[in-house]
Amino acid sequence: MTKRIALWGIVALFASVLGLQAQNYAISTNIPSLLTGTINLEPSMALSKSVSLHLSVSARPALFKLPMPVGAIETLYGTRHRSMSFNDRLKWGSIDHTEFLSVAPALRYWTQGTYNRGTFASIHALGMLYRYGGNYYSSAYSEGFLVGGGISLGYSHELSEHWNIEGELGIAGVWTRYDLRASSSRVVTADKSRLLVLPSRVGVRLVYLF
Repeated sequence: MTKRIALWGIVALFASVLGLQAQNYAISTNIPSLLTGTINLEPSMALSKSVSLHLSVSARPALFKLPMPVGAIETLYGTRHRSMSFNDRLKWGSIDHTEFLSVAPALRYWTQGTYNRGTFASIHALGMLYRYGGNYYSSAYSEGFLVGGGISLGYSHELSEHWNIEGELGIAGVWTRYDLRASSSRVVTADKSRLLVLPSRVGVRLVYLF
């Protein structure tokens, strides 16, 4: 009887260890980004009971003209914002170029334990190669790279033993160097640079836990 109890105890302990290991790794994808033609995956791993390491990789390799608030974007980041009317600032339209490849490693702190239901906060770095622009205001577009980092907050909700869904919103400061182009063969201005504050890690992710 004692041996049987000990055997069942070992089996239970082994099962609990496997259960803990099953929550040490995850892979996720940002659903809204997929709907805009962006291929994205984010593998992650638990470093401790409340800290995890993430590596987000995203790419939009082809032309994908998206309806966007071009007036608001021009107001915040463009060169014509002082001469724009109120109606111009509210305009929506398509943007010719939104191709990019980005990598964003992040370190996340979980308030209720790694991958558990609850809030989390993270710090992240960001690197990106991009081609962006061409809209109602100008056909010129930027081609270059950016680097930076930021912070974000989010919430994770358990759907089942192996599935979570989470929302996240962040902000990042970045430095970018780029060429302003009229076409692929014509550079208007070379080696421009600027500092920007951008939204980052914005998404609703479906997460699979191993």
